[in-house]
Amino acid sequence: MISNLKKMSFSTVIPLIIILTLLSLGILIPIISMVIFGAILAYYVRYISKKIRPYVKYDTLSVFLGMIILAIPVVLLLYFTFSQFLSIAGSFFGSLQQAATGNSTMNMPQITDAVQNLGLPDNISQGIADTIKSGITQFISYIAELTVDLVSSIPGIAAQLLILIFSVFYFARDGDKVIAYVNDVIPDKDKEFYRQVFASADDVLKSIIVGNVIPAAILGVLSGILYFLLGYPYAILLAIISGIAMFIPIIGPWIIYGVIGIFSILIGNTFQGVMVILFGWIIETSTDFYIRPRISVQYSEVHPLVFLLGFIYGAVTMGIPGLFIGPLILGITYAAFKIYRKEKMKSKSS
Repeated sequence: MISNLKKMSFSTVIPLIIILTLLSLGILIPIISMVIFGAILAYYVRYISKKIRPYVKYDTLSVFLGMIILAIPVVLLLYFTFSQFLSIAGSFFGSLQQAATGNSTMNMPQITDAVQNLGLPDNISQGIADTIKSGITQFISYIAELTVDLVSSIPGIAAQLLILIFSVFYFARDGDKVIAYVNDVIPDKDKEFYRQVFASADDVLKSIIVGNVIPAAILGVLSGILYFLLGYPYAILLAIISGIAMFIPIIGPWIIYGVIGIFSILIGNTFQGVMVILFGWIIETSTDFYIRPRISVQYSEVHPLVFLLGFIYGAVTMGIPGLFIGPLILGITYAAFKIYRKEKMKSKSS
């Protein structure tokens, strides 16, 4: 077969490879983000597995242990968050259900009193109160629809997670083979360029995890302190939710600060509500626009704006995987142009 391949015209091999590659990408498009995300996570799993490899007998076992170690903090965080959230939701479910049917035991007396205390005419106050009640009813209906959609999408989510798990495992276990293959097909004259690009990719991958996890942890801690000082119940749970919300594209933790602040104002705790919105804005802005780019760029020479755009618009276009894929693609692209410019300048000077 190899001898026959050698007889083939090189001009027919390349088009065939291109066509097969395009067809393969067409098949993989729905899951390509998860495959790439798995390759990125495999980078961190390989780092962990290399640390524990001297203590275990098999490479496969070290990869499994690396995946478990990487997953443990996430699983514990999700378990604590959802268990606390479900206990809180259970205590409020009856009241919310009655509010949705119009037989509210809440009947929003605190909100009505707060609106009336504004000193507006009775008809305007009543209109505002009715609007708020209608908004709450619509919000509960929206949450119910969202829950139904989430339940219906469980099979798709499970399939995506399964693809992610297998991608992480095989990329972590066979990563050296992938690198060796890429190295074999690169022309010798271009190897130095690609070596520098791969080194930059390594730095970008380090900065991505630092630029996502650490800022979210910092924001969660600062938010927890804010909630505690302002006297909010479940301050730890609210802090975790705020930190996780930092991964939400565009709005981020604002969805938490805004809801908590507005609700506090409506029930009469104006100072508490204003403070959580004001200081929440300070925490979110300083974390997202200063701390995140600052600590990310320490691990790479990529400009902070490139990381910021990658984090935001990567998440907008690809969801949570885009938080990692976006900065990686933009970071490598930036590094490639920078290395190319450097080589061109070097060749001109010589």
